[in-house]
Amino acid sequence: MPFTLWPFQQDAVATLNQYDRLFALKARQLGITWLILAHLLYLGAFWGNRLFLIASQSGSDAIDALHRLRVMYNSLDEQPVAMVKDNTEEIAFANGSRFESMKATKRAGRSKAAFAGFADEIAFWDWPEEQLNALDSACQSLYAVTTGNGPGDLAHTIWEQAERGEGRWKTLFIPWHAHPGRDADWHRLNVDEAPEPRLARREHAAMPEDAFAAPGGIFFERFNSDVNVDDVDVEPSWPTYRGVDFGWHHAACLWAQVSPTGQPFIVDELLPEHLTTDQFAAAILAREKGWNLWRPPVATYCDPAGKQMNVQTAQTEFEVFRRVGLNPRGKAVGRRDGAVLIMNHLAEPQIPLVVARRCHGLRDALAQSKPNKARPDCYDFEHPIFAHPLDTLKYLLANLPRSGGSGSAIATGRPGKRRRTVY
Repeated sequence: MPFTLWPFQQDAVATLNQYDRLFALKARQLGITWLILAHLLYLGAFWGNRLFLIASQSGSDAIDALHRLRVMYNSLDEQPVAMVKDNTEEIAFANGSRFESMKATKRAGRSKAAFAGFADEIAFWDWPEEQLNALDSACQSLYAVTTGNGPGDLAHTIWEQAERGEGRWKTLFIPWHAHPGRDADWHRLNVDEAPEPRLARREHAAMPEDAFAAPGGIFFERFNSDVNVDDVDVEPSWPTYRGVDFGWHHAACLWAQVSPTGQPFIVDELLPEHLTTDQFAAAILAREKGWNLWRPPVATYCDPAGKQMNVQTAQTEFEVFRRVGLNPRGKAVGRRDGAVLIMNHLAEPQIPLVVARRCHGLRDALAQSKPNKARPDCYDFEHPIFAHPLDTLKYLLANLPRSGGSGSAIATGRPGKRRRTVY
């Protein structure tokens, strides 16, 4: 039984060799479980006296993991080592290496010292924090793999921390279209025309935010990462605009550019914590320093509340920005009007709003923000994290020009993904 690797699997093997803590977020049915088990089989067959722990969400999955190892071992033209033990819980080789497979429990892996571990579908474990902590302490190397199960769980927390460069985990995302047999028609039949497209989009994610989207109750239902997210860089010749939401605990700055056709692009974000207004202004200017813009940003569209006097500094936030040349402007935008404005830009059929892939905070806010409980016609403007980039986007879109030159927006890119590049 041959195991011919697809291109993305070949890349994934290199990643497995590179890190001792790898979190792989994936769409379904991409062969990643098989790939990691094959990697562990290699590490155990050619080196002796190594223990490998495999933890799965159920007992049947644990049995199936050993079955897969058994299939791959028996498919080798020549076995590099003899198998001396084979049952539903353990496989052992003559060189002293062995594989123990178990259902993930709160004590799974305790009192063990493993060379490597495999945590399969951790987003669906019963007690993920305790279970993963036990396994993490037992393993020199640990590979965690899962499809998404919505926002706010352990898998989502690990992913966000790793994306920010915090902790030991490194991330790997594998989208639905990595499979060489999937194209736009496959996506239409299995996702767009599924009984529950939102759930299907989470199972067959194109972007990490799809995998972590809640099953229902999301405000920006029209946000589609296939359309509204892309690899966007700053274009030095295009007009640039800033949007700002002030705050000590959580502030936000977004940079927007408008193409010659009038298509808006959010090209970067800055979401600092615990900065004074002077420090925030300095951070904004520092971020722009390497962009080589032909012209400085047109203006900074700010929360109008920044015009009020700060009793501690005896000056307004607008005055601080104006003093360093940030050209602040403030125009009141109603909550419902702002929500409708964002929604309409996301769903614009020809030139929709496009957010740079690196803008993780704004992407998460658009993908996960829920309606406000008291005002269901608005996004949750009381959310401690998401409200700030969304409010900033509201200030930007209320001021951006929408007319341009004679260029045209065309769809390019891989099948099934509507990437919009403006010429």
